[in-house]
Amino acid sequence: MSRESYMTLLRTADPRIAELLDQGFEFVTNAFRSGQAPRGVPARDCDQMAARLRREGWEVELAPAYDERGKALPQMASLWRRPSA
Repeated sequence: MSRESYMTLLRTADPRIAELLDQGFEFVTNAFRSGQAPRGVPARDCDQMAARLRREGWEVELAPAYDERGKALPQMASLWRRPSA
């Protein structure tokens, strides 16, 4: 699935994501919510990733995460960024 197709799917799957796209946010990645990564898998969680992006000067929003079929991934969040004002 292309990035463009995935963004179209996200826009139709969740009105909050459509709002973020309309406000100029760009998708960064999906990341595990705190404490939700599988045991033994070293992974930065969405809060750690959001904090890093904020330190780099981005405005960051978290939204629900979805797979390539539009199925919600409750253990994950999607990260969105845009330049800080």
